[in-house]
Amino acid sequence: MTRRASRRPARGTVAVRSSHGDRTRAELHDFSAFGCNIVSDATWLRIGSFITLTLSEDSTTQAIVRWVRSGSCGVEFLRPLPYADAELLAAQF
Repeated sequence: MTRRASRRPARGTVAVRSSHGDRTRAELHDFSAFGCNIVSDATWLRIGSFITLTLSEDSTTQAIVRWVRSGSCGVEFLRPLPYADAELLAAQF
């Protein structure tokens, strides 16, 4: 698995929780085994924030916010998802 895993366009809503207990919903814009792009108006989403994403009923993953621009955030999963799991999740979005 390489860092350049293909990103897939995605449309859907995910739940986001901060390490401090803040919660929001975000729109998913793209997805790969290594991370995703989400859009939210939550002001507590900042570079370096550790978050938990609920991607589906049975899939939760921890991540770190790598960049923020105009409400859009680049998120890197702390543990890359297994390729097969990422493909299944991407198909849901």
